[in-house]
Amino acid sequence: MMEREIERKRTRMFSRRRKKRRPEFTLMILPNKPGKVRSIYIPFALVVTFLCLMTTNLYFLCRYPIRIVEIYNLEKQRICCKETISQQERELKRIDPALTSTEEVSDQINAHNKIALELEAKYNEVKTKTAARTKVSRGGYRSFQLPQYKLTSADTELTKLSVLNSNLDFLEEELVETNKQLTDLYDRYSAYDRELDYTPTIYPLTQQGYFTSYFGYRRDPVTGRLGAYHEGMDVAARTGTPVRAAADGTVTIARRNGNYGLFVEIKHGSYGYKTRYAHNSRLLVKAGQQVKKG
Repeated sequence: MMEREIERKRTRMFSRRRKKRRPEFTLMILPNKPGKVRSIYIPFALVVTFLCLMTTNLYFLCRYPIRIVEIYNLEKQRICCKETISQQERELKRIDPALTSTEEVSDQINAHNKIALELEAKYNEVKTKTAARTKVSRGGYRSFQLPQYKLTSADTELTKLSVLNSNLDFLEEELVETNKQLTDLYDRYSAYDRELDYTPTIYPLTQQGYFTSYFGYRRDPVTGRLGAYHEGMDVAARTGTPVRAAADGTVTIARRNGNYGLFVEIKHGSYGYKTRYAHNSRLLVKAGQQVKKG
């Protein structure tokens, strides 16, 4: 009898310890109609496992749209990078033709420099009226060469690109110098062209006449004295023959002037030239009037 009582107490004690160590849940199912009540025992570990699974699923469920957006953005970046790479590959394929073009431009600049020097030599010859004083060596033009790089098939496109950039920088500097040279030459040609407009260079009569007296020392036609200095040239022509200006200029005198008769004087710019037209039958210009050559 004592042994049973002790066994009962021991069983209750272990049962209480088990209940304290492992919380348990019981799911009771009650029918709508009178009947037997069913109870389902749910261990605590199962409840914890279920909650963990639900929490994990909820996390991934909320994370899924974010991941979709991230994947979409990464795909867009991949496409952009692919297009950029394709474009760079196409540009790199144009490096070799571009290098050839820089060499062709270099040859053209050298040719232009040579032509500019020849034009300058011709300009000096015309300007000074003598080729001996302005003779310039034909080999003396400003020549240049692109920096020499030994490229092989093993060189990368980036190496060729570096060479191309170097050539372009060199050509840019050379073009600036060539442009300065040509601009200076053009300015001098333009100035000389203006000077030629104001330089007496044409015959003053529209019809052929003949010279009766030349420039320099002569016998005075009035006094007959030898050694008289004649500051002009006398041209005989029919009365009324039109007289034309030998160069552009401004009429400074247009009136009767003593032994010169009807007299016209033209000042040709600021180059120191003046022309005088005497013994005219009548005057068609006035002082201060601008006239053109011819």
